[in-house]
Amino acid sequence: MSKSERVCQFYKLSIRKDGDVFPCCLGLPSSRLGNIFDEDIFNKIETANIDCECSLYKTRPILSEDKMDLKRLHIMFSHECQARCICCKQQKEKMPREKEHLEKILEIIKRYNPRYITVLGGEVLIQAKTLDWIENIKQEYPDIIFDIVTNLCVNEKTIKRAEKIFDEITVSILGFTPYTYSKIMGLDFNVTMRNYEYLLKNTNIKMRPKYLLMPANIYEAPLFFEWALNHKSEKIYLHNIREFEQCCNLKDEYWVKTFEQVEYEMKKLLEKYKEHIISQNRHFISFHPINAKMLKIDDDYIKANGFKDIIKITS
Repeated sequence: MSKSERVCQFYKLSIRKDGDVFPCCLGLPSSRLGNIFDEDIFNKIETANIDCECSLYKTRPILSEDKMDLKRLHIMFSHECQARCICCKQQKEKMPREKEHLEKILEIIKRYNPRYITVLGGEVLIQAKTLDWIENIKQEYPDIIFDIVTNLCVNEKTIKRAEKIFDEITVSILGFTPYTYSKIMGLDFNVTMRNYEYLLKNTNIKMRPKYLLMPANIYEAPLFFEWALNHKSEKIYLHNIREFEQCCNLKDEYWVKTFEQVEYEMKKLLEKYKEHIISQNRHFISFHPINAKMLKIDDDYIKANGFKDIIKITS
């Protein structure tokens, strides 16, 4: 698949918890543009020529006719979180210089007026000051579309508040039975599902379930996939926890056979729901490259089954 060439930071910016600014959420060290506390951060963003690429885009030098047209601002707040995910380093600290940090991000919003803002932590929904700040931005800039990446395992009061702020919600799920979910995330699966069902039935929020594949939950991926296909998902993600390739020799016969079994179940579902999937007529399902490779859902399979531009392989 050919990659689009562009000046990536003119379309997307990603701000890390420490204030470092990158042209995308991959945050490659070579693509660092600067820090929000740099006095000349706007100049750095608007003049930097970086050399990097991902599964979709490749950067190119800035031309005289290029202009900033920021479509998405990706903000990572504090790591403060109520979950105890086994794949997380459990860094629960709050954001240093929080007040000043939020003021600097607001300056970027005012200068570039992004169309979308994606927020994540940690768990933003339990961070009171962060949620207050987002709520104020939403009131001041009502045309900005707000998206949150969340575990959604919070109380009813917080859900009621979230439904007034966010236009799109991406829900990270690391297991699809109460036992596995509890063991991996340290959270209550039934609370998350209850909140998901409430938002789906009572709001117009675009819901995006995101399953993060790892050794401990791989066999539950088909359970998640069929549920997501039956729950009016705006987009479905089958992505990967980075530890998967770090802790597993995916060439080992054990993992080859394991993925073959999951491949069989996943392809049965793709066939069963083929008409529904194709009818979406947009980018509807996203597979992480490692999952796509191991499940043999590659470009050839996608094209042969009529899923081109509907199922995509993205990092």
